[in-house]
Amino acid sequence: MYHPRLYGEFFEMGLTYGSLLAKNGFTLPKISEEKREFGLASYAQLPDFYPELVEEIEGFAKGIKEKPENLGAFLMSLGVDGSTAQCSVFAFRNKESVIAGRNYDMLFAFRKFTESSLIAPKDKYAYISQSDVFIGRSDGINEKGLFIAMSFVNGTEIQPGIGFHFMVRKVLENCSSAQQAVDVILKTKVSAANNFLIADPTGELAVVESAPQASTVRRPERDEDFIFITNQFMTREMVRFDRGGVEWSKSVDRYNGLREHLQSLRQMDLDRAKAVLSDKCVCLDLKKEQFGTIWSVVAELNTLKIERAESKPKVTNYKPETRLDWWLKKRSKTAELQPL
Repeated sequence: MYHPRLYGEFFEMGLTYGSLLAKNGFTLPKISEEKREFGLASYAQLPDFYPELVEEIEGFAKGIKEKPENLGAFLMSLGVDGSTAQCSVFAFRNKESVIAGRNYDMLFAFRKFTESSLIAPKDKYAYISQSDVFIGRSDGINEKGLFIAMSFVNGTEIQPGIGFHFMVRKVLENCSSAQQAVDVILKTKVSAANNFLIADPTGELAVVESAPQASTVRRPERDEDFIFITNQFMTREMVRFDRGGVEWSKSVDRYNGLREHLQSLRQMDLDRAKAVLSDKCVCLDLKKEQFGTIWSVVAELNTLKIERAESKPKVTNYKPETRLDWWLKKRSKTAELQPL
């Protein structure tokens, strides 16, 4: 897993990372003409959604000596078919803390592309996030303690629009509360079906079930202090936009496993979160399909304590993530030294 630290202007972040990868032999993967057309149509919508990301793409493209539209088409075509992640995510609120956890399940071959990044754009929120593609993000926690993670749903339609990689980034960089994040997702024209689980330190928990045709929000059930997702829609409004076909990834089994674990707990801490995500009912390890959990993250949102397993999770193989704390202290010290 790569561990880049990117901060400053968006163009400079892109240029820095693109140049670094180019030195290590990176070239832009080829895509079909059909995906390219879809990606270009989606990329044309990115300036209205988040123009700063266009600047970052332009910087990255310069770093790898590629045309920005080719890079944009590639990035905006990702995550719209059944080859994307099959994941398990939950959040649990205690009286004085909120714990979140996520398993990212993908082809084992993608392990070599994974990265956990400290990203601190100028005039935006800093955050730690994970992904298996440069620039886009799959989950993260920002300096305000806002957590977001996506999971793929096999929807009935796709359309040119905004993919989850860029949705997660906009939320982490601009939102300080779960409700703000929900509002961003609901008003966005999305390219494909996904679940987004969102939590903040106040204990506000939500899942946005999002598809090109419609989106809806669900909250914890009455008398429950948790919420969770795998790879299907659960609301009456959204099931008709879910094609299914994810039995191979044990999505329902993982959903039921999460529910049983969470219902049995009155309190949640990081060690219990690790145990939940490491359980064989939740953690995927499909040797025949060469598919399973390739990273796992737990976080206490109120203290910004984050731990990550960079392979199949076990209770004992999580390591502390300290870069966000490092950045916030560095920024604070720099501000103190600025002349009045």
